[in-house]
Amino acid sequence: MGRFILLTFYMLLFFSGCAETNAGTLFAAPVASEAEQPPADSKASAAPPVQEPPPRPAFRYGRSFLVEEQAVLYDRLSALFSTPAPESAIPVEGGMTDDGVIYTINTFLRENPLYYWAELSLAAGEEGRHVLLTYKLAPEEVARRQREIEARAAEILAPVKEAPPFEAALAIHDAVAVIPYDRHEATPDHGNIYGALVQGAASCSGYASGFQYLAELAGLDSVFLIGESMRGIPHAWNAVRLDGSWHFVDCTWNRPLGEFDDVYHDYFLIDAGLLLAERRWDETQYPAMPQPSEGFRDYYRRIGYAVSGDVPGNAPDLLAGIFYRQLAAKPSFPANARPVFLEFRVSDSPEVYEQWKSIYIKQLFNILRAIQKKTGEERAGFVIDDLLSVACDYNDTTQVFTFYPIIRQED
Repeated sequence: MGRFILLTFYMLLFFSGCAETNAGTLFAAPVASEAEQPPADSKASAAPPVQEPPPRPAFRYGRSFLVEEQAVLYDRLSALFSTPAPESAIPVEGGMTDDGVIYTINTFLRENPLYYWAELSLAAGEEGRHVLLTYKLAPEEVARRQREIEARAAEILAPVKEAPPFEAALAIHDAVAVIPYDRHEATPDHGNIYGALVQGAASCSGYASGFQYLAELAGLDSVFLIGESMRGIPHAWNAVRLDGSWHFVDCTWNRPLGEFDDVYHDYFLIDAGLLLAERRWDETQYPAMPQPSEGFRDYYRRIGYAVSGDVPGNAPDLLAGIFYRQLAAKPSFPANARPVFLEFRVSDSPEVYEQWKSIYIKQLFNILRAIQKKTGEERAGFVIDDLLSVACDYNDTTQVFTFYPIIRQED
């Protein structure tokens, strides 16, 4: 992974898997109209009520690979869960093997995180094989939890209800990644959507389930993926489709660490090369892993926090400009000084990255002074409180640098 730490008074930690994952950080992003009806006795002709478009059917990556009997079974499971009841059963028709049935069941449950409370099993009797649904929880408890999940989801998504897909994906990522990691698995539901969104404690599958569910509600195509870290620890993450291309997202490895409460973005909207540099995906889950295509753009390029090419002579000023834009975009600063999280990425070869890393380390305090100068020129309303202390960090795998100047509101 290769996180080297250089600082004067803060220490950052940066690695884990699913029971220990790679992390990173920023903040969650935060936002109706009714046709007025004329009075009953009005002689004016009333316009027909505005009809909301029907909801777009949820995309299911695994379902897209199923054919014939497996696809039929998957769809019957979907219909069953529209009005589930304990001890419901679906007959298994045709010549599908037991392995084919089990694969379809696993695909269905993986793609529908709301059904974490369900147990689906293959059984056989005098009338043939069937898939049996049983509840792990009492039905009334399932209903109560569902209301809590929906309320929390509405709270998270309200600020980005009309936002473009990228902004919605960013807000969802930041809201999920900030959830505390359940290192000791003390919360029974840490691995599912209820533990993540309602109880506020998660392991990797909880993070991935939460992201997939919220993305789906926001109208985004998302996939729950499983595998393991390079240390052999089981792990889960997501893919999300933006601009027609798949992008990978690992909320677990972007969670806050150490002394700071910020969500990283090292593993938000990454390509397959970076994903597989630190993870192995389980090839038995789907016939093919989602692949980035022509529309792929990583987070840092999208938001303008990326550099590339050989280091120019004005590199400190260039980086100060990137950091200043991030500071200027923040809504406010406290009166008391505190470290503020900033970031950028070298979107180029490892050789070019090493050039930028060298200049970054050597020019830390020149960058700090350049930011301070710019705040004075722009009358920004905030200032760097300490020009002699700064925390910084960098990730040799993702090629992301972080910077923590001590900022306060200007007097």
